[in-house]
Amino acid sequence: MKKAEEKKWLSRRRAGFTLIEMLVVIGMIGILAATLATSFTHVKRAAWQSQAARQVKEVATAFNVYLQTERAWPYEWSDKTEMDPDVCREFQRKGLLDVTTYKDATARVINQDSLDKFGMLDPWGRAALKRTINTATAETRVESGGALAEHRLQFRLDKNYDGYVDSQDWPGIPGGARVRANVLVWSRGPDGRDDFLSGGRYPGGDDRLSWDHKKSLK
Repeated sequence: MKKAEEKKWLSRRRAGFTLIEMLVVIGMIGILAATLATSFTHVKRAAWQSQAARQVKEVATAFNVYLQTERAWPYEWSDKTEMDPDVCREFQRKGLLDVTTYKDATARVINQDSLDKFGMLDPWGRAALKRTINTATAETRVESGGALAEHRLQFRLDKNYDGYVDSQDWPGIPGGARVRANVLVWSRGPDGRDDFLSGGRYPGGDDRLSWDHKKSLK
């Protein structure tokens, strides 16, 4: 009789989890979830940096093709230093970039910052725009840093057509660099700030440049 009761007690014990076992399992699940979340964040960050590098390259190519076909920059671009609706629409009109716009049910463009694909905004700015599409303004904050206006792609043109972008074209060029190019294009990265003063193609793994800034330093 005693053995039968012991077998019955052991059977009940094996049938379920103890509180400690459940806590261990929950802890393991939590650790696994945290690891996966961290991995996802790193993957997303790397993907957006790759998108920004590709976007900068394609926009720089569009500028170069425009200059080759038109032989001169538009007069209206002489004082421009960042992508805006006018530049985007000119590229779209020439078939150089596929500019995507967000529109409402009446086909009205929601706001000028909706020119987002190859237009004004880098990947971090585009993500912020999509989250706030109905209320977005230039001052709308971006989760990774800065405002929408600070996530527009930046550019500097070779204004005197000597084949270089230097202090004559850009008085404040970082480090006094002289770059053999018709145009310099860059994304300020997730923080929306220019961080390439230290040199290098991708200083600090943040900004994405169309040129190797370290090699361009005097």
